[in-house]
Amino acid sequence: MESSVVVPSLRVQDLLTDAAASLDLRLIAGEKGLSSAITSPQIQKPGLALAGFFEYLHPGRVQILGRSEVEFLEGLSEEKRRQVIAALAESRPACFVVTRSLPAPQALLEEAERRLIPLLGTDHLSAEAIEGFHRFLEERLAPVTSLHGVLVDVYGLGVLLLGDSGVGKSECALDLVVRGHRLVSDDLVQIRKIGDHLVGTGVDMTRYHMEVRGLGIINVKELFGIAAVRQRKFVELIIRLDPWKAGHPYERLGIDERFEDILGTPLPLVTIPVAAGRNLSVLIEVASRHHLMKLRGYNPAQELERKILHQIGELSRAKDAQRERDDPGDEP
Repeated sequence: MESSVVVPSLRVQDLLTDAAASLDLRLIAGEKGLSSAITSPQIQKPGLALAGFFEYLHPGRVQILGRSEVEFLEGLSEEKRRQVIAALAESRPACFVVTRSLPAPQALLEEAERRLIPLLGTDHLSAEAIEGFHRFLEERLAPVTSLHGVLVDVYGLGVLLLGDSGVGKSECALDLVVRGHRLVSDDLVQIRKIGDHLVGTGVDMTRYHMEVRGLGIINVKELFGIAAVRQRKFVELIIRLDPWKAGHPYERLGIDERFEDILGTPLPLVTIPVAAGRNLSVLIEVASRHHLMKLRGYNPAQELERKILHQIGELSRAKDAQRERDDPGDEP
């Protein structure tokens, strides 16, 4: 089902673009190292390393130096300070970031230039910088895949519509928009795994556009307003639209859960057969409501199964009791 999975690359120079404007970074030294790769979304504060535990440092990460680290370095002798900074640089970090607009130690400036390690500065406090970096890097370095389908927000649930070309995914999504739901992406959905969640969005070039056979390309946002679209949504349910096949064993009870894997994450799967006269948008609304009910712990199919099994048990016990009355065994 999936196209190839891509793990995006990120370089230190990307931290100085408009995409990372919220980090409020500026280059202090080490300009020749701006092409260095950031390989991990994890941020490090080298507190233990400054005390000599350098084995805890990992290459390719952003190293944050706040007030405590800078003041600790300033309190060392010149020789010791240069030794510690050289050891930090030997761990091959992607870059150093000094927070709170603190002046970087001269030895750090020199080592950054010598080792081609970018040294950046920010006005943010360390906690703010770490939170901002974590949020930015986790999204930018998240594995991503692209699927041919439609992503819609139905009752607040991210529903991914899949199916063969021409099965009616776009028309169904358009009907859902008319009924008050929201379009995220049509035709091509980019899905990133951020933490334990799958986040779907559209491609910038075609965002909010939809191809409807017979009409051509339409812009859903312009036709129906900003409330009819959203830029991204967690992907929580897959609905596969499948042309009706006579004799195919379609689900009749819904007792057994089915799943489909995206980026290593199993998602609930519902297959809806497409045939003339079936109102797909209503069926998708019902499937979404049904899934929300199951998330709240109520499964009507399982509830009915429990009732039937209970009734069978009651009838079986009644028959056993009647059998004992009819055949009491040996009389005393």
